[in-house]
Amino acid sequence: MSRRPAALLDAFLDEPRAPVALAVFRISIAGFVVLQAAIWYPDWLSFFGPDGWVQWEVSRALNVGWTLHMVHVHALLKPLGLSEEQSVLAFFWFYLACGVGLLLGWRTRVWAVLACLGHYVIMGTLSVFAYGVDIFLQLALFYLMVMPVSRAWSLDARRGRVAGAPTWGTGLSLRVLQLHLCLVYMSAGFEKLLSPEWRNGNVLWRALVQPDFSQYDLTWLAHHPWLVAALAWFTILTESGYFVAMWVPRLRVLWLAAIFGLHVGIGLFLGLWLFGLIMILLSGSAFGYAVWDDVRAFRARR
Repeated sequence: MSRRPAALLDAFLDEPRAPVALAVFRISIAGFVVLQAAIWYPDWLSFFGPDGWVQWEVSRALNVGWTLHMVHVHALLKPLGLSEEQSVLAFFWFYLACGVGLLLGWRTRVWAVLACLGHYVIMGTLSVFAYGVDIFLQLALFYLMVMPVSRAWSLDARRGRVAGAPTWGTGLSLRVLQLHLCLVYMSAGFEKLLSPEWRNGNVLWRALVQPDFSQYDLTWLAHHPWLVAALAWFTILTESGYFVAMWVPRLRVLWLAAIFGLHVGIGLFLGLWLFGLIMILLSGSAFGYAVWDDVRAFRARR
């Protein structure tokens, strides 16, 4: 006799799970924060300084009044005698410390809250440059702030501050992350499917040859439009099918590999390496542990 839908939903959401998957999520996102900060450091003042590429007066005018901005950081540090440039540099080291604290899992909740607020300041100061990578990183940091991500592979767990046993909270958190990514890819794939420019490959063609994104001379693709259309349809089908395939054990191994390949291609041919990396880390954190179980089960059957 089949179980009632309510019981199935309860099992789907409340099943206790080991905390390893969320630990991978924490380490992946914290490592990304540290990497991004290291990449930014040589041009940190050019990005965030009062007279940088976008002056504070301009970036403040583009935001709503309650948005956190580097101006607020300087107002907080000014009583300590720090100049505007010194405040910006002090904020860099603060943000880097947040990433390291998260990476180590020491007082994880505190560092997660501070990292989330710090990145919100970054987005408010550079709103004209913010795009997908910044939005998904902000979402990931919010999840780190509210999810039990320190129960494994952390100093908090090592020192006994948190328990490492499987809990329903860990399972629910992992399901929320998985469902969020399914909605993200489903909406992106369906939007592309409804666009004639995507279906015939024109959008992908323009992106590949646009000087702002082009990494290689791909103008030869003009003589092979079927290839561009095939790549466009690969993108559409991979994204649209994500929300179904990732729940089917026999499919999700191949689908996760396809998603990884898609985002590696975005980094390789469009130069959007950080965006590709954050999406790989999110999918790997959400479904990587399940895929690894599938691979182990397949090897056991062989």
